[in-house]
Amino acid sequence: MASNEKKLRKQAEKGIWKSYFRLMFKAKLPWGWIIFVSALYILSATVTLLFPDFSSKVMTGVLKPYIIWGTVGLIIADVIMSGLVRFFNKLLVAKIDVSYRSLIWERVIKSPLRFFDSMKPTTMITRITTDASKISTVLGSYLPSLAATVYGTVGVVAVVFSYNWRLGLSVVVYIPLYLLFNAYYGKWNFRAFKETYNRLSILTQFLSERLMSVPLIKTFVTEKKEDELGHKSLQYYFKANMRRYIIMWVENPINGILSITSDILVILYGGYLVKAGYIQLNDWVAFFMYIGMLWGMLGSYLMMYVEIKKSQGATDRIAALMDGDLEVNEGKVGIEKLDKDILFKDVAFSYGDKPVLGHVDLTIPVGKVTALVGPSGSGKSTIFSLLQRFYEPDAGEIFVGDTSISDIHLKDWRNLFAGVAQDSPMLSGTIRENILYGVNWKVSEFELAEAARKANALDFINGFKDGFDTYVGEAGSNLSGGQRQRIAIARAILRNSDILLLDEATASLDSQSEKAIQDAMEQLMRGRTTIMISHDLSNVHHADQIIVLSGGTVDGAGTHEELLKTNELYRHLVQLHTGSSAS
Repeated sequence: MASNEKKLRKQAEKGIWKSYFRLMFKAKLPWGWIIFVSALYILSATVTLLFPDFSSKVMTGVLKPYIIWGTVGLIIADVIMSGLVRFFNKLLVAKIDVSYRSLIWERVIKSPLRFFDSMKPTTMITRITTDASKISTVLGSYLPSLAATVYGTVGVVAVVFSYNWRLGLSVVVYIPLYLLFNAYYGKWNFRAFKETYNRLSILTQFLSERLMSVPLIKTFVTEKKEDELGHKSLQYYFKANMRRYIIMWVENPINGILSITSDILVILYGGYLVKAGYIQLNDWVAFFMYIGMLWGMLGSYLMMYVEIKKSQGATDRIAALMDGDLEVNEGKVGIEKLDKDILFKDVAFSYGDKPVLGHVDLTIPVGKVTALVGPSGSGKSTIFSLLQRFYEPDAGEIFVGDTSISDIHLKDWRNLFAGVAQDSPMLSGTIRENILYGVNWKVSEFELAEAARKANALDFINGFKDGFDTYVGEAGSNLSGGQRQRIAIARAILRNSDILLLDEATASLDSQSEKAIQDAMEQLMRGRTTIMISHDLSNVHHADQIIVLSGGTVDGAGTHEELLKTNELYRHLVQLHTGSSAS
């Protein structure tokens, strides 16, 4: 059992480095800057390595001019180099950070819609912000400093042995004890950090959920219960946090004992060597200073190890994101205009393990209005998603004439669509920017105003102080639902696409606005392939074709009059809508 756990840990360690290397080469890292900052670190380490040799001579009375001026010069150089290293290191971290965030954003925006079903927006924000920041800090700070630390360690060991091999050997024998403690401490600290972080996540989730549910809590008078649960959650986090603080506190006294023991060894043994005439006093002083540097470098290795362990989760999460499938934009053929019928042939689709469409056959005639009706969950919105190639069918194919839509360039195909939905999304910005969104040609003020007029939006837009340049707020929060929907309709009118998708397009409008927009929509739909979803069956009476869906299959198709005569489900839906017997 223990053997298996050890094997799994080793595999995990290999996975960490594999993930780091994969991400290093997938992102457009500023390698020139990395090399430059590494060189600055090495140059700074060189200055640091020279200082003990000069300062020890000054401390022991060797006051030759080149020694004095050399020491002063090294002090000044150390200050300058430290400042330069800090400045350019921060700049490097920022550059790496933006490289990773750009890589993740590009990957997210090009991922298929199925990816977003399992990856929530808050999770993706964490990938782009927190996770990217952790990796950037590791690569930007520790990668360049690692080169300098290795260089400095080799330099210190070489200098120590050049003074006296006996002193050098005494330190080398002591190093394993120092490393052994810190290696175990690093793992201990990491486990405590991970436990605290996990409990903090649980606490954050609890607080977030309860704060969003304050009206519910007050309605059911459960303040006392929630207060107790809150204290329990806080105590749960507090205990883990206290353990972490104790573990952090232990580091200083233990390392202090190890350092003091080392210093005593150097002082006693060094004093003996000086007295015996094996080394000079200034060499012994320099040696003492170099040993202090060596402990600091050994601590740097362990700090890097701990930070890499901390960033392991972020690395794995981003690496998993990088391995996901992207939408395939290139197809065998292009398309500029829809001039043939759209055919669903034996199309089946599931969201995970949940079947939604079961081997559907249907035809959407070009230039005609097709309405999709049926109970909730019957597959209407899924047909919209498959049409726009947000998802690929599990079985069967969708054709335009004899051409499968999967063979058409994705950008060309989606350019054929414009859509209006009940919850039409808006981006923060101005009304103008939202109406023009997705329009890739220069639009005149007259065309913009005309589109708004046809959507019955011009009057309320002109009523704003800034007109079309009025800011809509986050997700259109400064506008009413009806105003947002009319702006979405204006956008669809201006886009003037061959295929129009209407999903409850007039659902949020008052009766007066709805009548005006229905007239505009009828003009817009003329000669255009229109597919509409509506629970208000009065909106589909005049459709050229109505397709009745039930349980992911086609229950019937025809005109309103034909379906009233032949389709029981459609008659039932009409009766529910009108509240009377259909005739």
